[in-house]
Amino acid sequence: MKKIVPHIIGLGLLLHFGTPSIHAEDDLHTIYQEGRAAFFAGQMDLAREKLSVVLAKNPTHPQTRAMMAQIEQQLGADNTLLRKSYEKVIIEKFEVNEAELNEALQALRVLAGKASGGKVIPNIILKDPALGKKHVTLNLTKIPLSEALGYLAQLTGAKLSYDKMAVMLSIPAG
Repeated sequence: MKKIVPHIIGLGLLLHFGTPSIHAEDDLHTIYQEGRAAFFAGQMDLAREKLSVVLAKNPTHPQTRAMMAQIEQQLGADNTLLRKSYEKVIIEKFEVNEAELNEALQALRVLAGKASGGKVIPNIILKDPALGKKHVTLNLTKIPLSEALGYLAQLTGAKLSYDKMAVMLSIPAG
């Protein structure tokens, strides 16, 4: 009986320590699939973020490299730093009711400044002045600045993109 127990324990350790690499490969495949789905859905910022993780682990993955080349061509250089800084700013309460987008963005700037202790005041550029006149109604609590901007873009049918120094809202082509 004593000989069987160490064998079972050894097998248990092998299974326990052998599974992380399997899970890591599964996780990487999942991240790739999420990036691929975002790419084909036109969510290039999200696709770039997910596919960057894949390339960090597997720099020669041909499909990922091909998608990243197209993303780079469409969006330009990787500007996820600004978005990541906006993800860290949590807006306690953001409520607008039938407000013009210009007004909602101004309120969001003030709230972001307060939430970050004056460190983050978003620079938001409307590529088309007509967007600023669209009306939005939104009631959010404890939400990252980046998500609030995403909701505003969604409600107005705008395309949201991050540049090195600003967030751009534009009318999608097509």
